[in-house]
Parts: sequence; structure tokens; C-alpha cells
Amino acid sequence: MPSHESVIAARARIAPFVRHTPLLPVPHLRDDLPAALRLKLENLQVTGSFKARGVFNHLLQLDAAGRARGVVAASGGNHGLAVAYGAWRLGIDATVCIPATASADRTARIAAWGARVVHEGSAFDDAYRIATQIAAAEDRYMIHPFDDPLTVEATGTLGLELLDDLPDLDCVLIACGGGGLLAGMAAAIKQAKPAVRIIGVEPTGAPAMLRAVAAGQVVQIAPQTIADTLAPRAVSELTRSLSAQYVDEIVLVSDDAMVAAMRWLWISANQLVEPAGAAVIAALQTGVVDITPHRCPVALICGGNADAAPVFAAYQAAAMR
Repeated sequence: MPSHESVIAARARIAPFVRHTPLLPVPHLRDDLPAALRLKLENLQVTGSFKARGVFNHLLQLDAAGRARGVVAASGGNHGLAVAYGAWRLGIDATVCIPATASADRTARIAAWGARVVHEGSAFDDAYRIATQIAAAEDRYMIHPFDDPLTVEATGTLGLELLDDLPDLDCVLIACGGGGLLAGMAAAIKQAKPAVRIIGVEPTGAPAMLRAVAAGQVVQIAPQTIADTLAPRAVSELTRSLSAQYVDEIVLVSDDAMVAAMRWLWISANQLVEPAGAAVIAALQTGVVDITPHRCPVALICGGNADAAPVFAAYQAAAMR
């Protein structure tokens, strides 16, 4: 299990390669959200999501032989983009396996950093299967997006960053896919400040962590959600056990609610985010969780890699009318 000391060490290790992202008050345009809420804009992280933290924590600990062999990763999109960028930054050859259903935009972003892109199946687990085969056949180092202590301790650095910027933090909402972000942040925050309330948010069509925690073991689901970065078929035992220990509750939000929250973030906060990045706002807007008793709550906007092309097309169409 990642310790407080290992998270502190990870923060020092990756600091030259990642951003200390902004923590801003919620825009006071309407009364949609509690006035005390702050937004942690991790969508402004390098490569557009928190994933860069875990990737650099892996890459920077490879020895010369490991770097020479290259790396491989499976991803729904954001982790793959972070691996491609991190490998480019450090001069390491990278292969990224993503589902065949991944958008052309995500594929292009990954390829732009020089990584070889392999498409496989319709879900993360399909991409992961082919990635493990490539790792074995080509002797590459595998960087797992959530089921690895190095990944989890790196997401914990985001928890320490929050406590640095807001020492009175008393509640934080965190989106959950495979659970690496939720587990790592929850463990880091609770070890430093046990009274902070940790709320995980999952899509109603992909409640992998909620079911795993309830069952006391990892369970397989059949995810159905537009939030493809929050849709593994299962979490891991590592992330399940940490979440069971440190997360206070997990709530669910619909796809429609995430789309509405994306629209709110764009109109009210000038932030173009993906569905996963808007999940925490959806939880607040739909009332599935109440944070009004808290004085210093934070909603973590975890990723901003939305395909902007439809937005630009809509603006162009409107301008031509």
C-alpha cells in the first residue's frame, strides 16, 4: 500500500514534469452549486488529465535498460496520451493499445507524440489483453493506468497538492473509473487529515467500484456509458481495498447529467471537459450528494480531453446562419 512517505517522494520526483494545477472558486454566476465550492482544474494538467502524474512516476524510475526496451500501455484514452507524451519527453519508445471504438481525436492525439497505436476490441480490458501480449513478446515495461502502487502513489500527489493549497479542506468529490485516482487521492488525504470526507462518483452505467466495495471483492460489470474513461469492466483489488478503507461514499450519475455538467463547465467556467471531468459537477447538480454542511469542499475536474471538433463545427454553423 502506498504510504504517506512514498507519496511525498513521488511528488518530488515528478514535480519538474507536471503542473501544479489551479484551485479556483466556483463561478458565482448562478446558484447552481454551493458558493463555498472550489474547482481543482486537473484538466489543465499536461496532456489534459491527471494521468501524467502516474506515467512520470513510472518512467522516471526506469533504469537505462528499461528505457531502452521501451514501454507499453493499455488505455481508454487519457492514460495512453500521457504515456505517449511522457515517453516522448524522456526519449523512450512507446506503444499504446486502445479500444477500436476510441475516437479518431484520441487516436490522433496519442500518435502525435510519436507512439505506436494499436487498436483492439471495444473496451479497456480488450486493449489491456493485447498490451500484455506485446509486453511479453517485445520485453517492454507495462505501465498500468490504475492497478499499480506507483500509479496510485502518484495520484496521491494530487491529494497532497490540494491540502497544500487548501489546508482547511473538508470534502472532495473525485470521479472513479479503475479507481487509481480515487484510491490514491483518498489514501493520501486521509492519512494526512482523516476527517476529510471523500466522495467517489461513477456513471450509473459503470458502477464497478460501488459494486466491488459492496461485495468486498472485485466484480465484473458490462459498462454502458458515454464516459469511456470511467468504464473498465472491473476495478483492481488494490484500488478496491484502498477505496473501501478511505472513501466515505460512492454515488452514481447518469450520462445525461454528465452532458449537462459539461455544458455548465463550458458556459459558466470556460472549461471544455470530457464526461469524466464533469461527473463530479453532475453529482452536485442532480443532488445525489449534499455538501452544503462543508466549509471548504472541492470538486476535482479530472480530465479535459473532449473532442472540440463538434463544438467548433456548431459555432461555425451558427456564424453562417
